[in-house]
Amino acid sequence: MNRRFQDKVVLITGASSGIGAETARQFAREGAKVALLARRAEKLDEVCKDIEDLGGVAFACVADVTVRDSLDAAVSRVIEKFSRLDIVVANAGSGIAGAIYKLEVNDFRRQFETNFFGVLNTIYAVLPHLKGNWGCLAVWRASWARPIHRLITPVNLRLLVWPNPSITI
Repeated sequence: MNRRFQDKVVLITGASSGIGAETARQFAREGAKVALLARRAEKLDEVCKDIEDLGGVAFACVADVTVRDSLDAAVSRVIEKFSRLDIVVANAGSGIAGAIYKLEVNDFRRQFETNFFGVLNTIYAVLPHLKGNWGCLAVWRASWARPIHRLITPVNLRLLVWPNPSITI
């Protein structure tokens, strides 16, 4: 069986549930060693167990993408474990629901911290580890990501923005 990501090291933020967890499972099925980052340790452990039950390699790191020191520490642990990064999926994100008159500005601020600055924190935390080996950065919810490619174009890095994969470097 041809496994497209055999022995590639893939770091995924927001990997404890939903799209992040399933992305991790799919990369593992394709032979990748996956590093799972999220805030909820119990959920990360469940996803790791799923991946290991599939015969894959998984490593969980509790981290909050809105706290740069937390993210930097997690990336350092991943580098210690696997010695490199090949692919990073910036998936962590949150949504808010409800009638606007029941929501407060801080609800939107929290979402923006995760969905915008969390992606930027992820980029800056992993960039030194990706640029030397032509790694790939995937930004999963990025209606705003078009300007990001201008920031990282000069380095040895490919950017894939989903759901618009036409933006690549």
